[in-house]
Amino acid sequence: MRMEWNPDSGPIRFLTRIFDLILLSVLTALLCATVVLAGAALTALYAVTLKMVRGEDRGIVRSLFRALRENIVPSAPAAVLLLADGLLAVLLFRALWAEELLLSPTLFVLLSIAAVLLTALLSYLFPLIARYENTFPRHLRNAAGLALASLPVTCLVTLVNLLPLLLVFLFPDTFGQVAALWTFFGIGAGAYANSFYLRRVFDR
Repeated sequence: MRMEWNPDSGPIRFLTRIFDLILLSVLTALLCATVVLAGAALTALYAVTLKMVRGEDRGIVRSLFRALRENIVPSAPAAVLLLADGLLAVLLFRALWAEELLLSPTLFVLLSIAAVLLTALLSYLFPLIARYENTFPRHLRNAAGLALASLPVTCLVTLVNLLPLLLVFLFPDTFGQVAALWTFFGIGAGAYANSFYLRRVFDR
């Protein structure tokens, strides 16, 4: 009995999607490693994942690099905010695990709140830049407005984006495993999961 290959079958589509997310994760991680392209890489990632949840994805790699070229300039201001968020995270982790007190408890809490709020803002900002053409101040205003108007979604997408940091915080000995998991799958899977909820917010 000969087995027929059906590319539209459920298992094949599932495996194809997993492969796409792995590919997106690795490519985005490599682009973010350049630092200069980090903002454009995350914008391009969301440009692809938002199309994926709409069923409009055709040629993952080609779409990613096309979106990367188109968003280098528009995403530059957002990349500065991303860098600031990353530096905040590094400072907080260093202060948390330092043998001597680097920050007062009050300052540590205030900086932690600032980092979470900035992450929440960026969780909307990069997808907005990927989806719509607008000036950066308007993107920033829209991101803040959507974050406040859709608090349950904001909490969810922010939690997804902070998940690797939370895992390292809770289980510091797993840093290598978490970094590898996020590099090879988590970046793409997180953006893909967030895109389902962001699509509903944007469509409203």
